[in-house]
Amino acid sequence: MATLEQQVSSLTQRLQFASDDESAAVELAVEAAVLAAASDAQRTRPANLPDYVRVQGPEQVARVRAETLRDWLALRDAAVAGSLSTSELAVRLGVSSAAVTKRRQARRLVAFQVKGDWRYPAWQLRDGQVLPGVEQAWQALPLTVHDALGLARWFELESAHLGAPPLSLLQAGQAGQVERVVDAAAYVGGS
Repeated sequence: MATLEQQVSSLTQRLQFASDDESAAVELAVEAAVLAAASDAQRTRPANLPDYVRVQGPEQVARVRAETLRDWLALRDAAVAGSLSTSELAVRLGVSSAAVTKRRQARRLVAFQVKGDWRYPAWQLRDGQVLPGVEQAWQALPLTVHDALGLARWFELESAHLGAPPLSLLQAGQAGQVERVVDAAAYVGGS
């Protein structure tokens, strides 16, 4: 089996020759960084550390990191699959691409960026209009604190505060649900 230093060197070389596929490059960078840090931690382990104190091996740390990264990439890819480009959204809304961009910049549309392209979750539309409450909830979420993709996913995840995913409450269209969802979004934002 290769030493940790050899593994890090190999990963670094693979990273230098990686294709433009962002996912592969990011995964390689994470693996290289984790292996380097774990190797350093192993070298600097205090000599007087009792044997019963278990230290995670670098390979196990790297495996967990890689699994976490793969899970995140799968979530991102699923979000992209269920989203629209700027031009696709413009057609659905019956407006220009410039109007979509303007709405995104004003945080009137849920949007996240992947590989430099803006994506818009298709779930925010109903009958050619933005679902009531989406804009207000999106504006209440703390975009400066969290990443936009994670915040877009917030709409689809079960909320302990609401007892259901925020999106399902907005889609139900029942009186008072918009306010509840906006309040929950503000809670996430800390305001």
